[in-house]
Amino acid sequence: MDDIDYPAFRRLDLNLLVAFDALLREGGVSRAAARLCVGQPAMSHALARLRELFQDDILYREGAGMQPTARALALAPRIRRLLAEAQAVTSSVNDFDPARVAGDFRLALTDPLEALLLPGLVARIRARAPGLSLSVRPIPASRQLEHLDAGNINLAVGHFPEVREVHEVQLLFRAGFCCVFNPALLDMPSPIGLADLVRHPHIHTSYTGDAPGLTDRLLAEAGLRRHVVAQAASPLAIPFVVKQSPLLAVVPDLVARLFAAHADLAIEPLAVDGLDLPISRISHRRDRGDPLTGFVADQVAQAAAALFGETAAGNSR
Repeated sequence: MDDIDYPAFRRLDLNLLVAFDALLREGGVSRAAARLCVGQPAMSHALARLRELFQDDILYREGAGMQPTARALALAPRIRRLLAEAQAVTSSVNDFDPARVAGDFRLALTDPLEALLLPGLVARIRARAPGLSLSVRPIPASRQLEHLDAGNINLAVGHFPEVREVHEVQLLFRAGFCCVFNPALLDMPSPIGLADLVRHPHIHTSYTGDAPGLTDRLLAEAGLRRHVVAQAASPLAIPFVVKQSPLLAVVPDLVARLFAAHADLAIEPLAVDGLDLPISRISHRRDRGDPLTGFVADQVAQAAAALFGETAAGNSR
């Protein structure tokens, strides 16, 4: 059959196939009715409709019992297979077993999040789904949602100021900000306020491309502007730059975690209202019912919770 006859299907009550299977297995109306938890009149009516549908008696009385016709016996295994397949299709999510999954799952992370989250995430995946391979795609943060929409990745994790209705968003945690500098080259007060940030030149990197960052917007609201003399493609270059130059860098504290080995640098938290960065995991609505996407998304959330100690389960759209 090349196509489905939809009008014919609309005229067919598929529950009749369930009744057919019960009638053949039980060999009578009363027992079939009990098996399906319906009344005997309802089962007798179903048998009458089956006889009309297949133009066959289906069951005929012989002595004290009922026997299937040759036509019914020929139909029985085919209908049984149809019902078994329907049951498998409708219960496939419940049957999902991560330990039996094999394949590749594609996600996008910024460089700092990859360095921080991937070790714990891989450990969790290896323990629960050893046949699954994680593939982190090198996609700029500003284009990750575009690739998610196109189906090139299954999940994106990061800071996304603008999302659309087709995006399933769960907030993982909120990152504060730190000021990074070399105290041998710069003298900064403690605590550091917004006005202190404009006293020295900056090195800057952005998660969202060339647009002004959150720090610049807050400074502008206060009538201030910082002087950026260098822009790095990756925040991982920052500690090496400020070690040799009298520059400031304002980075999320999750990035500053990666600078722990640079003991000669000062990493001072910025307690400024409104200066935090929501980090979310985002999937596409088309994958809402996909058990594999749901499984990996949960592992991402749990890896983030173990690392940052703050989750926002349920804060999703």
